[in-house]
Amino acid sequence: MSPLPSVRLHGAKQCKARSKRSMERCKNPAAYGMPVCRFHGARRAVTVLRGRAHPQYRHGKETLAMKQERSSRLSELRDLETAMYELRMTTAPRTRGRKPKNQIK
Repeated sequence: MSPLPSVRLHGAKQCKARSKRSMERCKNPAAYGMPVCRFHGARRAVTVLRGRAHPQYRHGKETLAMKQERSSRLSELRDLETAMYELRMTTAPRTRGRKPKNQIK
């Protein structure tokens, strides 16, 4: 199989990617300014998401220390709430949601 007409007739660069199985070069034309075609990873640097725009960006607001601190504070709050119910200091509904595990203090 020969390359596409744009590669053969018009002098477009051919994709440099090779097949693992047959070791033949890809027959597609390379993307403008890139050594490979769009199927083999040609991406302009300006289109690559970086920093806060990237979907896997880590902001550091949820560190393990912060999670542990929040869990211990919620445990204290739950203990205070239980004590208030036992002493009949409140009739408000109890806090909804998952209760943190009791931690050894």
